[in-house]
Amino acid sequence: MGDARAHERQSDRRVLCLHLPHLATGGAPRDRKLLLDLADWATRFSPLVQPLEPDTLLLDISGCQRLFAGEHNLARLARAGLRDRGLHARAAVADTVGAAYALAVASVDEVVICPPQCSSACLAPLPPAALRIDPQIDEQLFALGVRTIGDLLMLPQASLPARFGPQLVLRLQQALGEMPEPLDAFVRAPPSAVERTFDGPLRDLSLLQSAAGRLLEQLSVEIVQRGLAVCRLDCVLVHERQPPTALRIGLSRPSRAWKHVAELLCRRLERVDLSPGVTGLSLIAAQTARWRGGQGELFEPREPGGDEALGCLIDRIVERLGDAAVVQADLVDDHQPELAYRYNVITCEGDNVIKGLRELAGAPARGEPPATRRNLPVRSPVITLSRYHLITFSCPPRPMRLLPRPAPIHAVAVVPDGPPVWFEHRGGRHGVAQAWGPERLETGWWRGADVRRDYFRVRTDSGEQYWLFRDRRRGTWWLHGVYA
Repeated sequence: MGDARAHERQSDRRVLCLHLPHLATGGAPRDRKLLLDLADWATRFSPLVQPLEPDTLLLDISGCQRLFAGEHNLARLARAGLRDRGLHARAAVADTVGAAYALAVASVDEVVICPPQCSSACLAPLPPAALRIDPQIDEQLFALGVRTIGDLLMLPQASLPARFGPQLVLRLQQALGEMPEPLDAFVRAPPSAVERTFDGPLRDLSLLQSAAGRLLEQLSVEIVQRGLAVCRLDCVLVHERQPPTALRIGLSRPSRAWKHVAELLCRRLERVDLSPGVTGLSLIAAQTARWRGGQGELFEPREPGGDEALGCLIDRIVERLGDAAVVQADLVDDHQPELAYRYNVITCEGDNVIKGLRELAGAPARGEPPATRRNLPVRSPVITLSRYHLITFSCPPRPMRLLPRPAPIHAVAVVPDGPPVWFEHRGGRHGVAQAWGPERLETGWWRGADVRRDYFRVRTDSGEQYWLFRDRRRGTWWLHGVYA
């Protein structure tokens, strides 16, 4: 009865194999670190993930496929996530680890879904090398005319160990589900942390800041030894009669500027009510990243610490003004100019890192999880950090300053579809000395009321340049931007 139940559980198992044939790009330690990082990323699809060196991820998705609308969609999402990180992967789903691996490695298709209890039929046309056997055994099978796993299954199973050793039979039985092959689940390394307990309640701010500085020095040594840099630091203050106080310090880029981190920590401690007393202090490197050292230029060396200084500046602004006061301007694919951009507040929530500010500070964002963003109304007073330069080819240059909303003006044009000869703005009349246009912009029908505009770039008699448009539906004139 026990064997029957074990066989039933084995038949209900489903394994996803992600094979990355082009993963190896550098030395073995670097490839292994990248594979472990990918295994950590893959835990979003299954809690049981095993990295198989040098280029394979194995996931036990038994029951998880229901959360992703089926096995095929789960495999598609996993491949899409790896593709966003610049990696090409082939995926296969089968009842066993051996079958999934063989299908992912040897199959021509990008995604292969083996139906339940059909492993032998799916494995039959594949070469024996897909069973993870030694190359010498594969050469011996090839010399005997065994070209596929189906040919191998036609041989007497009892004679295989004497001819080829026990490995071939073991791999074959594991692929067919006759022998169990559990996954060696990947366990995420615990974050670096240090703590200290005080003899009594501590209420002096300077003493608390000094203790936090010493703990940060201990934490920095461990982080450097692991080849990491800190992205987010959590500080936990333990009280005697109250719940702990948690402080979170998010950095704009992975950093080893410990003096800068200590300054941010001290400023954050200044805003804590110490009247209940602090009996314990803990510092946790909740979010870390691989340390990427800067590389100088050959002929024109960059200023040392330039990127680091920019990241520190952003951190100080966020610390003083709050996350909502520092935003990032992102371009939006839209023909309507006032809708072709948006301001995003970039926060650090959960395990997400501040992606946009990291790009601004010069840290590469490839291979990192997307940032959590909140749209910010344009009318809010903010400091805008833009990392885009608008380059146009088929349309005239856009103004350096775009008004949040077009402002109505009074203008007169001689030709119905031509530029204005003069217009009134801020109580003054401006004569048009030169004009470029029109540039006709229209929105799609799916938005409801059509937006039809003819834009003109005009230069006034005093040398100022403006971006005006005429509403083709109403015949009114509007000011939308000012050129530098």
